[in-house]
Amino acid sequence: MSISPGYQLQGTLKFTPHSPQNPSCWSLSRKIPIALVALFTVMNSGLSASLPSNAIPYLRPEFHLSDGPQTSLPTSLFLVGYTVGPLVFSPLSETVGRRLVLLSTFGVFVLSTLGCALAPNWPVLLVFRFLCGSMGSAPQTVVGGIYADLFEERRSRGRAMLLYMSASSFGPILGPIISGFASPHNWRWTFWIELIFAGCTFVGLVFVPETFAPVLLKREATRLRSQGLDVSLAQEKMDMVRILQRPLAMLVLEPIISCTALFIALAYSFVFFYLQAYPIIFGGVYHLSIQTTSLAFLPVGIGASSTAFSALAYDTYYERAKKAGQQWTNSPELHRLPISCIGGIGLTVSLLWLAWSSRPSIPWALPMSSGLLFGFAYQTIFISLLTYVTDAYTIYSASALASSVILRSLLGAVFPLAVRPMYNAWGVAWATSFVGLLSLLCVPIPFGLIAFGKRIRERSRYRCV
Repeated sequence: MSISPGYQLQGTLKFTPHSPQNPSCWSLSRKIPIALVALFTVMNSGLSASLPSNAIPYLRPEFHLSDGPQTSLPTSLFLVGYTVGPLVFSPLSETVGRRLVLLSTFGVFVLSTLGCALAPNWPVLLVFRFLCGSMGSAPQTVVGGIYADLFEERRSRGRAMLLYMSASSFGPILGPIISGFASPHNWRWTFWIELIFAGCTFVGLVFVPETFAPVLLKREATRLRSQGLDVSLAQEKMDMVRILQRPLAMLVLEPIISCTALFIALAYSFVFFYLQAYPIIFGGVYHLSIQTTSLAFLPVGIGASSTAFSALAYDTYYERAKKAGQQWTNSPELHRLPISCIGGIGLTVSLLWLAWSSRPSIPWALPMSSGLLFGFAYQTIFISLLTYVTDAYTIYSASALASSVILRSLLGAVFPLAVRPMYNAWGVAWATSFVGLLSLLCVPIPFGLIAFGKRIRERSRYRCV
């Protein structure tokens, strides 16, 4: 009976210091491929969410659809699936492991994408879109947990989470561009392209090892027990009811989760608002083609990409202040949240900019340019708030992220259904202004967390910082 290298038995089974079995101690050359494959699963999921947006005009004649709310169902049902999956997959990833959950769900996601490409009628397409959303929700929550497993040091974890957030929010921006150019040839090519991308990602995912430390310890304990050794673990019992309830419990009972999830949900739903609003604005007001309208999302993508530079610049400033011994650097809130304060203001400004510049007398380039600020603001909110949540709930980060995914997916599912009636009733300027005013209501959230976040964390049953 021998304990495998990297483990030690001192009352309970643990990793040795700097254990090669501990994922947080793996070399960077081993961590990077795992992080990249996980990143691609998130990008696949986000891309699929918005993929049908510009395919609707081409599949509508084949399925004999009228131009009504039902044309938003491929996106809305996908996002309804997004709310179902996290309730099960993220807590399971904290019990049976990240690999099993991610590999099985992503495999079904690939097959469901194939089902969309081959769908013979409208109901079948909608069923497979719901399955795509349910299974595609797993990467949105589990991958954040993988990054928390691999990158224990706060600065490296923050930079890894920056990539995760970028993939999570950049995917929906790529969807309408792909469908805008693929659908005129055949709307099914929209899903064939996604299937190729997802299939290649699945091949890489097969080689991703387990990263959740408690599961690795449990496997070693099981091996030792099979040899007759009495081994105990720090966390032995598994209450499945409590595990499955955890994301909803955190959403309702944790003020940090509630507030950040609300802000993220609104920002995320605005992306799907744009998927419906851009064709109305640039197709209706400026009479641009579907292909040209799809390119209107490029400024949003460019703005989102620029967030990486501002986040890294602030992180560098923070680290210099920390080395200088400045007292404010001891606050996790001041480490992650100041840039979200800027993002919240920028989000409101970008929506009002779009609202009052979208008129025939003003060149289309001006309202389209508002996407630069929107992309920057939206991505900034995502990165800062979700990284803050991951820092605060590291071992429960998958459930914490699931709480956010549930709320943002619900709002994202509802918004597309409301856009066209809202624009028909109020017009472009006032309908878009209404959305801008909704974003204004959330601007105080990061300021409030900076002021009161420490006291809230100290009372949390799930806190890790």
